[in-house]
Amino acid sequence: MFHYWRCILTMFLTAGACPALADSNALPLVELRWFEMRTAHFNIYSCGNPRDVYALAMSLEQFSDAYTLLGGAKQVASPPIIVMAFPDQESVKPFLPLYQGQPGNVSGFFKRGSDENLIVLALPGTNSISTAMDIIFHEYAHLLFRRNAWIWPLWLSEGMAEIYSTFESDGRNVLIARPIAHHLSLLAREPLWPLAELFAVTPDSSQYNERERQGMFYAESWLLTHFLTAGDIPAYKMRFQQFTPLLRQGQVPEQAFTNALQTALPVMDAELARYLQRGRFAPIRLLLPANVASATALNSREITPVETFFLLGNELLRIDRLNEAESYFRQAQRRAPASPLPYEGLALLAARREKHAEALSELEEALTRGSISFLAHYLHAQEKYRLTADSQGGYSPLKQQELAALRGELRKSIALMPNFAPAHQLLGFLEMVQCEDLALAEQELQLAIQLEPDNPSYLLSLAQVQLRNKNAAAARRTLEPLLLPNVESTLRAHAREMLEEIGRERPGP
Repeated sequence: MFHYWRCILTMFLTAGACPALADSNALPLVELRWFEMRTAHFNIYSCGNPRDVYALAMSLEQFSDAYTLLGGAKQVASPPIIVMAFPDQESVKPFLPLYQGQPGNVSGFFKRGSDENLIVLALPGTNSISTAMDIIFHEYAHLLFRRNAWIWPLWLSEGMAEIYSTFESDGRNVLIARPIAHHLSLLAREPLWPLAELFAVTPDSSQYNERERQGMFYAESWLLTHFLTAGDIPAYKMRFQQFTPLLRQGQVPEQAFTNALQTALPVMDAELARYLQRGRFAPIRLLLPANVASATALNSREITPVETFFLLGNELLRIDRLNEAESYFRQAQRRAPASPLPYEGLALLAARREKHAEALSELEEALTRGSISFLAHYLHAQEKYRLTADSQGGYSPLKQQELAALRGELRKSIALMPNFAPAHQLLGFLEMVQCEDLALAEQELQLAIQLEPDNPSYLLSLAQVQLRNKNAAAARRTLEPLLLPNVESTLRAHAREMLEEIGRERPGP
């Protein structure tokens, strides 16, 4: 509620939540007064100006509301997204990913993960939206598109993300697909690639990874996607809606494209050139219902120094600056030895370094100190279960005492974070191995797939459960999407092997 938010913000400001900002240049970042603003989908942490953080929270929630309107509430379901909002560009530099040993030249970034999605940016310094938000909206859109991530070709994934990167809202009115000046500037200087060349670009292609060519790939992907979703020929926009269903049926992208649009690629090359030459790129306009636009409540609190050290260390861990992350966790441990947070951080670090015994030891310390982290309970179960595997990585049914302990940890994790797909997946896998409650195993795996649809490896576990439940037809249906050309080759090979085994043992439907 806009007025409710304004009321909370006023109280927060008058309470003096960030008085140290006046002389922030004289203090290390960790010594400033950090606070949390929590919304329905975001946990925002900052020591910057609360008014700027409030504007950021509003913008992020409006983006989420707009996508909910288009794609449904299930599309935005995920563990809360952590947002680290640094007060200015200088303070964010030590927390940026490294490129050739130096912090990247970016204002912000989005880091995706199964257990945590992370936004890091510098606040703009005014109530306007920072240019970093273009990057944030682009990457957040990738999270929201995850149900199509492993079937969409790369040009569509990046083109759609660019369409959403231009998001703008006043709280009720939303604009997306606005013209992007730097793309149009490049397209004015460089000839368009033939669509066959654009369609051939994959994540391993030099055209995608080499910086000097990346701009043209993004620019033309944006142009084509804009033409197909907001362009001047209604018939193409209507036909394009069939593209994704044809991909799901197993058609390769070029075939699905020409079949959906009922047009050959050379004709589309000419249409795209015409659209660019025309030079009019109308945005897509949406109106948020009043009850959607005002439904978000916000809670604020000051966080403790140990939380600050943990959050900064965790941010560094997520971008693989592991030694610096460890320094923050160790400082947190010295500051607050009774807190579970330093041990949670050290456990995450040990797990990343594949030091599993050390990770388990740190997790037990965290749980002994009263950890209420869904991730700590999940990792504790995962690491303990890992120790029961044989030398080939196979698992056998556990004794009841061990089983009860693992079930208990996973259920605690799920109770703390119901939308955490890996905990549902591991519980489903555990129940499958035990073979005591295959219905529960299938239920948990189905939920994991629903929550994390861009992780097709979950389908293999579900198919195994269905086979144990003597439902070969269901297992075939589960495995068939893994044969699509965009699926990772090893996963596709496993699915093909399972289907061949089903065919040998259970011929016919």
